[in-house]
Amino acid sequence: MDYVISITNKCNLSCRYCYEKKLNTTLGNIDEKTSEDIIKFISSRNDAKYIYLFGGEPLLYKDLIKKFVTSLRAHMFIVTTNGMLLDEEFIKWSMENNVRINLSHDGEDCSDRGIDVNELNSRLAILLRYQPKTLVQLVYTEKTLDKLYDNIIYLKKLGVIRFSLAMDSGLTPEDPDSFSDKLREQWKKISDIDDIIVLELRDKKKLVKTGENSKCEICKKKMYINWDGKIYPCVQFQNLSDFLCGDVVNGLDTARTEEAYPEYPSLSTRCTDCEIARYCRNSCACIKMSTTGTLTDISEASCLLEQVLILTVLEKIQTEKI
Repeated sequence: MDYVISITNKCNLSCRYCYEKKLNTTLGNIDEKTSEDIIKFISSRNDAKYIYLFGGEPLLYKDLIKKFVTSLRAHMFIVTTNGMLLDEEFIKWSMENNVRINLSHDGEDCSDRGIDVNELNSRLAILLRYQPKTLVQLVYTEKTLDKLYDNIIYLKKLGVIRFSLAMDSGLTPEDPDSFSDKLREQWKKISDIDDIIVLELRDKKKLVKTGENSKCEICKKKMYINWDGKIYPCVQFQNLSDFLCGDVVNGLDTARTEEAYPEYPSLSTRCTDCEIARYCRNSCACIKMSTTGTLTDISEASCLLEQVLILTVLEKIQTEKI
């Protein structure tokens, strides 16, 4: 089981594309009692593979991170941070305690995050010294799509070799055809970059080659523990009472949600009769919910992105370049 623990949904930045702003949730952070309850809950299950320490910005509460890491057993702990509160002491501690740090970075222009890119780069440089394979997570919008390839090259020159490229979940293209062409151009160029790993291309290649598209199930492989101790399937469902799957005091109970939402693991309705639907990840409930607010459909932009990723990988497989 993978556990996502929301240390807090507070943040020291105010990114224009932040998903938390769309959730209209109450701001808060884990208190001492809830932290103890979370530790007891996860320890009693004895099945933790990856434990993600998440936010908001989790480094606002470094002591809580250290408490969870030293109190729980897992294959690995992963902290996702915007990087502005990183310091060498915490990075060293993380490397000594089986904690991998994922860093958010938008490339040469970080104006959508309201930060000085040079300051972020200085923290990235320290992180790369200790963790050369740092995963950099980049969010792109319709405005920044034209620079996606350039931003990967920019970050590669800084020493980054592992990337995850996420499209703004709220993106609604003004001209879908033009947007699709731009996506195709950018991802094709990115797929030709040597000596880097892009998770979206790597994972899509594996899916295309094996045909093993994992089913999205409620709290079967992953669960999201909110800062108040309540349990949901994933981050997009936080504070939605219909998707409450228990809490860390009383335990996990998914029966009501599973019965109420049988469409949870299904492909989007727009995928019907699509020739490449078997390679599509748009059955992911989190993607459906984050892009359309439903469990039955995904956005036009997400559909176009999946098409582009699949076609890019199929072409690369044919030419044996990926």
